[in-house]
Amino acid sequence: MIDFIRGRVVFKYPDGIGVECGGIGVKISVPLPLLTKIHQEEEVFLFIKLIFPPEGTPVLYGFETEEERKLFELLTRIPKIGSRTALNILSHFSKQELIKIVETKDAKTLATVPGLGKKLSERLIFELSSKLKLEENERERELIEILENLGYARKEIVKILSQIDIENLSFEEAIKKLTLLLSGGKFEG
Repeated sequence: MIDFIRGRVVFKYPDGIGVECGGIGVKISVPLPLLTKIHQEEEVFLFIKLIFPPEGTPVLYGFETEEERKLFELLTRIPKIGSRTALNILSHFSKQELIKIVETKDAKTLATVPGLGKKLSERLIFELSSKLKLEENERERELIEILENLGYARKEIVKILSQIDIENLSFEEAIKKLTLLLSGGKFEG
């Protein structure tokens, strides 16, 4: 429906901003780190998610990146996590911090978010552990698929993949390095 908004920030509220866009003022709820970066009278470009709550007025949520919006959408699909709680989570943790919390099963840290108790934090970690894994980037997915076809176990591939930085390697270099590590150095020449 609404994908993004570009406009001038006219107002700042405790939980969002008022943006003038084509002569219309739009109130947008944004995560706290973004709210602190934005200043009145500056132009912003935000990726938008429009939520129609069961009761009440539709709410626009704005995000700096499309990745952040996708994470928000992922959080809101988890039972008992509403849009306000999802925004609170994104106000407290970046995606990388959230991934680390899920990996370490740190429900205590997650429970510091208003609206999340210990039980809901544990449930959220459980739900996200499978969903965040599905969001492996395309390059990693291709590497995993190729190495599985070569006969390596997915669990071992993912373990080794998380220990090395493949960002600065070409695809072929990444395959060679991963194959070498997975084979225990048997093919080192």
